[in-house]
Amino acid sequence: MKAEILSFSGYDTPVIDLTHMVEPGNILQGAYHLRSSLPHLPEGSVTLAVVDPGVGSERSGLAVFWQGRFVVAPDNGLITMLNGPLKAWKLPPPEPGSSTVFHGRDLFARCAARIAVDPGWTSYLDPLDPVFLEEQKPVFNGSILSVAVLHVDHFGNCILGVSSEDMKGAAPVALVSDLCETPLFPVSSYHQAPADDTLLFLQGSQGFYELALNGRSASEKLDLLPGHRISIKVKRDNIL
Repeated sequence: MKAEILSFSGYDTPVIDLTHMVEPGNILQGAYHLRSSLPHLPEGSVTLAVVDPGVGSERSGLAVFWQGRFVVAPDNGLITMLNGPLKAWKLPPPEPGSSTVFHGRDLFARCAARIAVDPGWTSYLDPLDPVFLEEQKPVFNGSILSVAVLHVDHFGNCILGVSSEDMKGAAPVALVSDLCETPLFPVSSYHQAPADDTLLFLQGSQGFYELALNGRSASEKLDLLPGHRISIKVKRDNIL
């Protein structure tokens, strides 16, 4: 993919890797990484995002302009977490002879390079209503918050699809399952964690809340993976 980009745009085009740690086919986790990365990239940059379980199918490719930055990706929900206004265009089909199993190289990389060289190329593309995932949205049902696990980092912290804006002043009380309730301990940083199995609830560096343990993997203890949904009991008369 990098070779295709440099072949089109030239060797003076800077290309950086953001992550290769998205689980194969996990669109929701890819959407989290995309949303977390874009605000820190310079305006005018082009991000190539490929998590594509539908490669070779009828799904379209897209180009998106969001907050001064471009994204090139399959139209499968990867841009779900790009909140606010955006412009989206449908990419042309792969060129004849392209691989049906490697659109990252033969379609998306070439289109990303073309936009990097000539952003105005998007004006020749057809507008597109992109696909958005629904399962990442936090849902309140009385005192229960249902929320998706977006990502598990290498410490085993479980990043959740809920921000302070989504919480709307609700304070977490416990993680709820069919078998039990596990109390949650809200903190503002890891050093406030008790030296035991207390399950922490805190806002991480990307603005999303996460579940964590002091020096241990919350993912392993709770058997949670990206894409799982959990239930959290909340209390609305406190401010988190």
